[in-house]
Amino acid sequence: MDSFKETSVALANDRWMARGVAVLAIDGPGNYESPLLGVYVSMQNWIDAGPVVVDWLLQRPEIDPRGSASPEPASAPSFGTIVAGERAAHRRDAVASTCLEPGCHTIFEEASPTFKKRFMWMSDFTDEDKFDAFVKTLTWEGHVEKIRSPIWWWRARADELSPLEHTERMIRTMTGPRQLVVYADSRHSVGNVAGRQCGPFPPVLVADWLVARLNGKPLTSERWFVEPTGRIVKAAL
Repeated sequence: MDSFKETSVALANDRWMARGVAVLAIDGPGNYESPLLGVYVSMQNWIDAGPVVVDWLLQRPEIDPRGSASPEPASAPSFGTIVAGERAAHRRDAVASTCLEPGCHTIFEEASPTFKKRFMWMSDFTDEDKFDAFVKTLTWEGHVEKIRSPIWWWRARADELSPLEHTERMIRTMTGPRQLVVYADSRHSVGNVAGRQCGPFPPVLVADWLVARLNGKPLTSERWFVEPTGRIVKAAL
């Protein structure tokens, strides 16, 4: 919601390019440039956008569309996790952090009012009552049940924008290979806390995870809990 495509790649020492992975960074429906072109956020708009983006990629001479080199895996931060989940259901792999409360009550009614105002603009609403009805359609429910490809999520235990219980419920609803990484003592952005400093660094972890999937390595369904010391406690899902 409040990040833009250029933050996901770097001009030097890029985590993706260093691993031989080509990246297409986009502002999807409702993000930054898109509303200026009349393309607003909705679950259906994101469902429609996913295949179009992949089909465009497959036509690029730089992209090898064969086997494990498929360009389809995706990474999405924060609010993008809702649409990443439905994208995985309607296409293939997705890798994401999490903001997964169906209906988004916490972020729009208990956090900074700027979140709600910004998202009203992104979804082309000026009437708050109509917007409140619209956000009830923003949910992973009815989508993640269809996911069969590997999917990975990382999030903060003390997330102030999306309570952990909703992510946990979503993970229990899924049946395909999946992994959840939860950082202790951290808020939404998984900021400067001991678990982040001493444990696995999320941007590197997600890049290594995605490359492993591209190389055909199987995924064990697990929940990782990163303690304040950086120690990882693993449990089967």
